[in-house]
Amino acid sequence: MAKKKYKDKYDKLANAPIKQLISSLAIPTILSMLVSALYNTADSFFVGKINTQSVASIGIVFSIMTLLQAIGFFLGNGSGIMISTLLGEKKKEEAQIYANVALFTAIAVGILLAIIGLFFSTPIALMLGATKSTKAYASTYLRYILIGSPFILGSFVLNNHLRYQGSALYSMIGIITGSIINIALDPLFIFTFKLEVAGAALATIISQTISFFILYFGTFKNDNIRISIKRFKPKKDIYFTIFKNGMPSLSRQGISTIANIAMNFACAPFGDAVIAGMSVYNRVMFIGMAVVIGYGQGYQPVCSFNFGAKKYDRVYNGYKFLAKITTVIIIVLSIIGYIFAPQLIAIFRKDVDVIKVGTQALRYQSFAMAVTGFCTASNMLMQSLRISGKATVLALARQGIFYIPAIIILPRLFAQTGIALAQPVADILSFILTIFLVMPTLKELKAKTKSNI
Repeated sequence: MAKKKYKDKYDKLANAPIKQLISSLAIPTILSMLVSALYNTADSFFVGKINTQSVASIGIVFSIMTLLQAIGFFLGNGSGIMISTLLGEKKKEEAQIYANVALFTAIAVGILLAIIGLFFSTPIALMLGATKSTKAYASTYLRYILIGSPFILGSFVLNNHLRYQGSALYSMIGIITGSIINIALDPLFIFTFKLEVAGAALATIISQTISFFILYFGTFKNDNIRISIKRFKPKKDIYFTIFKNGMPSLSRQGISTIANIAMNFACAPFGDAVIAGMSVYNRVMFIGMAVVIGYGQGYQPVCSFNFGAKKYDRVYNGYKFLAKITTVIIIVLSIIGYIFAPQLIAIFRKDVDVIKVGTQALRYQSFAMAVTGFCTASNMLMQSLRISGKATVLALARQGIFYIPAIIILPRLFAQTGIALAQPVADILSFILTIFLVMPTLKELKAKTKSNI
């Protein structure tokens, strides 16, 4: 029975119609990311009922959440690409080693971060851009988040492993269940138990812990790769491969942390309302981008698996479909974002100044969003093909190479408006860079496709 399940999964990834296959893997991933985005915004929504400082503090600590995500996706994608490629080559035993090394390494890193969080939450909060009025809130929220980091990191890794095996459904169940629990616990802890910001953080780590165990039990379903300490065989070459493959994810997510810190410092001179407004804007953007990234993540196992199986036509045709569908989706979302910007921002904080700041940023961003579909698709392609150098550069471009200089320079030239302009300017420049970097790879892939016919 196990062999039949594996054969069915292999046949699906290797032979199913490419558009339907990517969509079938993308939809559970998109739902997972949307619900995940929803529970990430739930903290902001409920805390927004307390005061502006509380909302701002969550925005400040959001950079640590992106860091945890960076580490989780670094290990999860770094090993997941190899898992999918090795399964395509029918080397399941080797794939199992990569899965276990990545997961247990993530848990070990999480334990270290939990210890740091217990003793250094306040100085870290100040380093992240907390002000005198937000320091206490940010420190409390940060402490709880870091204590829960072993389970947060473990969830990210297992989520990616299941995706890369073509088991996005099990991944979705784990993520969505955890998210629903978080949303349910937020008002209970924040208002009923009067824990305020601490309650929001506590709800997050409880939900992430439950999600972790659901994902863990998902590894025992559908002939997925099993998790066992016996298969934890750390070797230098395994870590090197994970590092190389995961570097684009680490760069993409890690640079988001630095970008968020830079934004907090750029906003600080203009007051807490600007920090809160940009924090809410980031939450709204996260929801929009979740759809595009989710589709990209639905493509990644298809790309890696078929590249390992030497089915280059499916890799190339899958990329073309991904670039088209994500561009259409993001254009629709941009129009909605522009028209309903004030209403979207007001969901989280009904403060006139906060709404004004968030609306301006969201409307400026709407003009540049169309290019992010192509950029995301190209980055996913490069990473899945293990072209790590170019993939890393592309991952760094949007919120690093171009955004960080923009968020430093533009506010000096255009004051508060410069903060809102920074991301759209960075997106346009990233699009131009992506064209130059991805075209040689597409030509090579097209040539391999023709030679296979």
